[in-house]
Amino acid sequence: MGSFISLLIILLGFIIFCSIFFFVAVSDAKVREKSTLEILKALPNSITDKWVVRYNIGRPQGRFLKMKTFQGSGVLYIDKNEIHFEDVLGNESHVFQLNDCKISWVENKINGITNSFKIVDPNRAMFFYVEKGMFVVNSIEENASTSELYSYLKMLRKSNKKQSKITE
Repeated sequence: MGSFISLLIILLGFIIFCSIFFFVAVSDAKVREKSTLEILKALPNSITDKWVVRYNIGRPQGRFLKMKTFQGSGVLYIDKNEIHFEDVLGNESHVFQLNDCKISWVENKINGITNSFKIVDPNRAMFFYVEKGMFVVNSIEENASTSELYSYLKMLRKSNKKQSKITE
């Protein structure tokens, strides 16, 4: 009888732990989604190129073991000759000058992390991948794929550089 009660207590503890973990994950996803939607609503109507992305900053990208595959979420958008990134928490927001940044593809083969692309300027290196809304509670519309966004930004950067050479 005593072993049955201790087994029941262990099972109950496991269920409570899983419930708390799931509640925290759902709450975090809802807060991230709400903040992302607020950023999207605050953008001027003239901005048509915008994507919901997840990001890592260069420092933790080289670690072999990671607790999670991204540091945060945000919105990447194009305004004039700039790539703007607005972090959901407002901590890592940054503006990349289209002519002065380097955009490159990054194959991630460790820890099953999705492929991403890197944008580097003299002040910052950031890794991005498109958030596809795989979590159950995420209702943000589907984005382009990470490779499509990368190709689009490379094409935009190339045409912008050509335009700059023509006007010089």
